[in-house]
Amino acid sequence: MRNFFTGKNMFCLLKQKLLSFFVFSVFFLSFISLNGVAAASGLPENPEQIAWHISARAVTFDNKKNLYIAEEDVVITGGKTRLEAEYIEFSNKTKDAFARGNVLLISGEDFISCNAMNINLATQTGTITKGTIFIQKNNFYINGENIKKLGKFSYSADKGSITSCSGESPDWKISARDIKVTIEGYGTARDTILWAKNIPALYSPFLWFPVQTKRQTGFLIPRVTSSDRKGFGYEQPLFLAVSRNMDATIYADYMTDRGTKIGSEFRYILDNKTKGSIFLDFLEDDKIDDATDKTKNYSFSTTPQRTNSDRFWFRMKHDQDLGYGFTGKLDIDVVGDEDYLQEFKDGFTGYYETKEYFEKEFGRSLDEYDNNIRKNQLNINKSWSTYSFIFDAVWYDNIYARRQNIDDTILQTLPSIQFDAFMQQIGPSKFFYSLGSEYTSFYRQDTSTSLVNGQRLDIYPKVFLPIKLGKFFNFEPYAGVRQTIWHTTEFTDINSNSDDFRTRQMYDIGAQLSTKLIKIFDLNNNFADKIKQEIIPELEYAFIPGIIQDDLPYFDDLDKIEEKNTLTWPLTSNFTSKKSRISPKGKEITDYRDIAYIKLFQSYDIKKERDKETRPFSEIGLETELAPNDFISLDMDVFWSPYDSHFKTLNIGNTLKDKRGDSLRTEYRYTSNTSESLYSKIDINLTNELSAFYSIEKNIEVKKTIETRAGIGFKKPCWALNLYFLKSSDEQSITFLIKLNGIGEFGI
Repeated sequence: MRNFFTGKNMFCLLKQKLLSFFVFSVFFLSFISLNGVAAASGLPENPEQIAWHISARAVTFDNKKNLYIAEEDVVITGGKTRLEAEYIEFSNKTKDAFARGNVLLISGEDFISCNAMNINLATQTGTITKGTIFIQKNNFYINGENIKKLGKFSYSADKGSITSCSGESPDWKISARDIKVTIEGYGTARDTILWAKNIPALYSPFLWFPVQTKRQTGFLIPRVTSSDRKGFGYEQPLFLAVSRNMDATIYADYMTDRGTKIGSEFRYILDNKTKGSIFLDFLEDDKIDDATDKTKNYSFSTTPQRTNSDRFWFRMKHDQDLGYGFTGKLDIDVVGDEDYLQEFKDGFTGYYETKEYFEKEFGRSLDEYDNNIRKNQLNINKSWSTYSFIFDAVWYDNIYARRQNIDDTILQTLPSIQFDAFMQQIGPSKFFYSLGSEYTSFYRQDTSTSLVNGQRLDIYPKVFLPIKLGKFFNFEPYAGVRQTIWHTTEFTDINSNSDDFRTRQMYDIGAQLSTKLIKIFDLNNNFADKIKQEIIPELEYAFIPGIIQDDLPYFDDLDKIEEKNTLTWPLTSNFTSKKSRISPKGKEITDYRDIAYIKLFQSYDIKKERDKETRPFSEIGLETELAPNDFISLDMDVFWSPYDSHFKTLNIGNTLKDKRGDSLRTEYRYTSNTSESLYSKIDINLTNELSAFYSIEKNIEVKKTIETRAGIGFKKPCWALNLYFLKSSDEQSITFLIKLNGIGEFGI
């Protein structure tokens, strides 16, 4: 997301018959001093304990003035402070120093150069004439005719300028009548002019800017937008550094046509395994869809009319260390209406930013923005070397049913408990076993004669006997038994039986025959020294007898296990390259690279053949991943029907790169009789400083462009410029941003 902690104040409303409304009160307002402390240079030094040393070509002592007078190549050192000049007068009693001629003061990691200086080396206060201050951590320069050093980390300057560019003629600078700066704090400037080289570009009576490398409470750079649906927009973030392990950001997003959307973020880290992020947005929308011509554009065609003005989005993720090897994960995603995420995809707290942040920080994503059924989940798990435990409580928030006040028959699992044993040997025997067991409580808010609530217990042990056939083949038969018990409420089967308890006993058998063929190819060229190919042919048989299950309730696929009598023949091929090279230190290093993975598979249904069905063969599947080098990659999954002689699904992705960092990504997605789309994106580094990108996503089936994005960026060591263009089915926008290193980013 962004390089600062985030958090969301939450009070989410989920009314009646839904998930009870989450109410998370607005957290804190914690005051943190704006002035940074000696973190920039470690623990503070005690001036009384610092010993000062003078070296020069000539040093004399003036008894009347009680001063040391040093000339030519003068250096005074004490602690982390160093003063250099051609001429210095220094009082060892008061620690006052006067210096002139090529003066350089080094204080911690900061540098001051000037014509002349009066400074107290103990208190780090004084005056500087025609000087430049360089703040190393921020790569920040302050110039001024008269500069006052107000303390170790504070400065003021008259008729000065600030910039993060080096050189006598910087690419940009801000000149001002009066400048005040506190390192690890903030700076202010009055009567400011922004200069592009020697050209005045912008005037402001007042400028406030951060001068810090650490998290600090304060306003962040705003975001200015313009949209057909929202009007002119101004989004201002306020960052709150609550503590070392907690912080928050509050957003006020004013839109001329829609009102003010308030967003909040709250982020915390309690220990290495415990962390979380909470987000809440709320908008009292000025626009609804009442089917009139003026408001018809404020809903999306795929959803009914949006008549609500109270709009919100609450989401959070939390990871918890529960001790004894147990970990917990909590995901919440509740949206006020069907259109909200489609309408607010962009912005600081938009769908795209939130999704990217969750994926990066928690490894878990969000449902797609147009999905009206949002998943909420509590997961507790633990894994041993041979066993695993999983507790899952899943609630699907049906936005459509909630907003339209209709029956909600979405199946919830509250909860599901699984205990599994991985394949392991049975004592000293040649047999192995595995165990799958699950208890699930199913719940629906609204039920019917067939859609009921209940509980299910399933126990499924399997026994394996791995056998080595000669030197080359592995044969592994198995047999499993399955016992399932249901308890339901108000369920009547097709036989008019209303018993609360139902049972099912099943067995299955199968076997796998496999081998591995290995071939080494000697290349001895620039690509590779050797390539190893592994070919793994397999033959799998699976049998499940058919039994009557019409008298059982149906919650998911486990309740109706189909008869099975199939042969499957996967063929897998892996390619690995080996290349040796000599390191700069003269050591031989061997690099291994997986350059290709190909899997081809198909099944034959013996049951269908026995029943005289016309299509016993399954679709032919192909999975491929190719990455022969750092510059090209290909991924593909295909299902082809041998009877219809056409693709059922075809998904292909290709990425091309070069040494400059240019890239071209193309994705084609096809599902028969459903969808067909094409996505392309190109990134080009035109020069070392200039880059551009263009992306387009098209629905080929209806010949409609879904979204187009384009942008150009210009980057210098101390500033950057970016121009973005977005056009989608519901919005069009242009964003212009200028980033001045050390000041921030602004634009429209």
